Amino acid sequence: MQAMLPERMRDIIEEHRFAFELQALIPNAKRADEFIDGAKWVLSRNPLKGRRIGRSDVWFLPMEEVPGILPVVLYYTFDADYVNFLSIQETIYPPKD
Repeated sequence: MQAMLPERMRDIIEEHRFAFELQALIPNAKRADEFIDGAKWVLSRNPLKGRRIGRSDVWFLPMEEVPGILPVVLYYTFDADYVNFLSIQETIYPPKD
């Protein structure tokens, strides 16, 4: 059986706030890139994998814990062409699926 691929992938745009927050959470650039690669892969193919915040255009994706920091949540928006990574935050109460 052949895997279903999306019709097209969206480009990922990392907003300045997101980049700043990621660097503060994970100062090692290589480790930070490795950490968000999974989110990029998933959301570029299907941004509906996250959860929408109310009726807003902002969505969130709970991410795996990074040793030494609290659980992390990625906030983003998207349209037909792009997924914009807005913010990445530690959270004491990670959202549950």
